[in-house]
Amino acid sequence: MNNFGDLLTLFERYQTFAITTHVNPDGDAIGSEIALYLFLRKLGKSIRIFNADAVPKKYQFLPHWENIENAQASTDYCPEALVILDASSRERIGKFLSKHLIPIHAIVNIDHHISAKNFGDYNIIQPEVSSTAEIIYKFIKYTDMSIDAEQALCLYTGLMFDTGCFRYSNATPDTHRIAADLIEIGNFAPDEVYSNVYEHLPLGKIHLLGKTLSTLELTSDGKIAWVVVTQKMLNDTDTTLDDVEGFVNQIQAIDSVEVAICICELQDGNTKVSLRSEGLVDVAALAAEFNGGGHERASGCRINLQPASAIKKLVESAERRINEIG
Repeated sequence: MNNFGDLLTLFERYQTFAITTHVNPDGDAIGSEIALYLFLRKLGKSIRIFNADAVPKKYQFLPHWENIENAQASTDYCPEALVILDASSRERIGKFLSKHLIPIHAIVNIDHHISAKNFGDYNIIQPEVSSTAEIIYKFIKYTDMSIDAEQALCLYTGLMFDTGCFRYSNATPDTHRIAADLIEIGNFAPDEVYSNVYEHLPLGKIHLLGKTLSTLELTSDGKIAWVVVTQKMLNDTDTTLDDVEGFVNQIQAIDSVEVAICICELQDGNTKVSLRSEGLVDVAALAAEFNGGGHERASGCRINLQPASAIKKLVESAERRINEIG
């Protein structure tokens, strides 16, 4: 494992960088990417950001989001170092980038997931913190470089998203102090950040939520609940997988539920899974059974099975884990 001193030395040594993150990037991933991009730019470096998936509309209020390029644009770029943020494994950045975005010298892996692997030449993994944004904040503070207003907004968005708007147990006193510092630096209104991310919902998403909740099923004891989103439902409501974000939290709120599962059918017929736990079951370990990962209470994976088969395996695993606890 490396430290911030090692990371700063690497950033000073090389001139050209690429930054990327996991597929279906969220607020922590995008906010961290842009904040680090701005940091490296202040050092006079040449940086490009490539993501497997487009920036969701709700994050397009962030500064410089338009500088994030699609994966295919990376084929003509060979950086000295590649920085991978918020991805527990290299495969999480997507097949195209895994194959084509190859640095000359080093891969830097910065992550906070408990399931994170040491796949980089340099690895900064801090599962005790709330978010990758918190790691980037602490790193910039370590360097004695100032955090500007644009970076502050991006990092706050990352903190807000990965702590569930500071509701989750990973929002420590230190996280709240960092959030306060970022608000002071950025001079932005936290309620406006929240509104941008969570309240500007397209009508299609509301229709999709209704269709999704109509698929709700629970085990006989009510401890495991799941919903399914099909490609037909997405087509009928003119929505995308981005619009499914947060649906799993709706069923997690059921008072008897210990494990909530949201199943999304992908275009290739396989399955994208979001998992939430009330704390009894470690869903990061559950996701790891299917080559996924995340946190003890929030994780995900992709399964090369059709939704019906994936549900059967996921529910069986969750039931086994609940029974083992007793």
